[in-house]
Amino acid sequence: MPTTQLQFGQVEAMVQSTIYALPMSRALLFTTDTTATVQQSNTLSFAASVPVVVTTGQAEVAGGFIRCTTGAINVMLKRM
Repeated sequence: MPTTQLQFGQVEAMVQSTIYALPMSRALLFTTDTTATVQQSNTLSFAASVPVVVTTGQAEVAGGFIRCTTGAINVMLKRM
């Protein structure tokens, strides 16, 4: 299953249910849509996914994969 690698400092339009690869280092994920449902997993199958709680427009993420399950959102990663 192909994935898109999220890059630091670039705005990415995440499409619903599309899987994106995260950089291996810790990062802050920024978005203006705090109502979006985002999941993070260490596998492509998302068998053991955990919700990413996006509060005040940011959430800490690291390694693995991420997907948005409610519509499309714009996100940007910044190094921690």
